[in-house]
Amino acid sequence: MPLIEWNNKMSVGIDQIDIQHKKLVQIINNLHDALKNDSFEEVLRPVFMELIDYTKTHFSTEEDIMEKAGYKDLEHHRKQHTMFVAKMMKMKNRCYQGKEEISVELISFLSSWIIGHILHSDKDYVETVRNSDWYKNYGKSLVVQ
Repeated sequence: MPLIEWNNKMSVGIDQIDIQHKKLVQIINNLHDALKNDSFEEVLRPVFMELIDYTKTHFSTEEDIMEKAGYKDLEHHRKQHTMFVAKMMKMKNRCYQGKEEISVELISFLSSWIIGHILHSDKDYVETVRNSDWYKNYGKSLVVQ
């Protein structure tokens, strides 16, 4: 059973964002599986890097959409993203130093952060984006993976 199960409450209703959120959930679930199966060296490190890399891609896409839509709290949202990446980099460094006790902390942080961020922070920009001229003219046709 996956750590995080995607459900309709997590959808923001913007296809390109939902696709990326689902991918992030999948990567977190893969990381959780690696930790459960004691695949620290073989699986954990590459999955951790995939998570960091894909998160940066997703945040860039999301921030670009918010900017084009004229979302007023973009800077606050961007700070949340920056803080998340910084925390992940610290955890990556601890992980690479062989501190396997980080696994419980990491999974707890990731599952609560992604669900909380999607359900609260991301839902805050949805109305602005969906009502923007940019989204009505261009955004609906974009599907970024």
